[in-house]
Amino acid sequence: MKLKYLIIISLLFSVFAYSQDTISKFKWLRTGVVIGYASQNTFIKQESDYTYENQIVKFTNHFNWSKKRKHSWEILVEPSYYQSKHQMINYWFISHTEENGDELRAKYMRLKTINEYALHLGLVYRRYFNLNSSIFATLNTGPMYIDTDTERLKKGFAFSDVLSVGYNYRIKKLSFDAKFMFRHASNANLQKPNYGLNSSGFEIGAYYELN
Repeated sequence: MKLKYLIIISLLFSVFAYSQDTISKFKWLRTGVVIGYASQNTFIKQESDYTYENQIVKFTNHFNWSKKRKHSWEILVEPSYYQSKHQMINYWFISHTEENGDELRAKYMRLKTINEYALHLGLVYRRYFNLNSSIFATLNTGPMYIDTDTERLKKGFAFSDVLSVGYNYRIKKLSFDAKFMFRHASNANLQKPNYGLNSSGFEIGAYYELN
């Protein structure tokens, strides 16, 4: 939860702390499409209580914040869609004292498809090797809607947080990247349950360069 507030405060500060002349220099750098796959146990087994997989589609836009010779900061705006599969596999995750426990187990232990819609807002740090090649790290968060109840996260409003690192290569007006990402979805205790859903995986992107 603190991560969400830190990113939002940093972005708001950047808007109010700089002069109008500096803000006018913020340029739309690139637009593109990202696809990917992630799961709760892609690399390291995180939990044995549930399974969780994502098919990912993102429409991504990068805006200049500041740029030096060898590195730059960018603002990321990224509407995202996750088609997820989820299943509770630990029978005792729901306590035997829980009211309607058997009914809830039967509901959550079925494999189900979940739709998640997020609007990510964040920062990108980019380090250039040369004019065409760079590595980068992103940190973003944003509001999300999840359309199905699970034993870990209530249907409805939530937040989606993403951390990623990757490599980008540019060819004239096109560029391509590949990155490793980690994602956490939760609702900041606005509703119960709020155990959260975690996933990690890979994404690839194709962009049209506007600058």
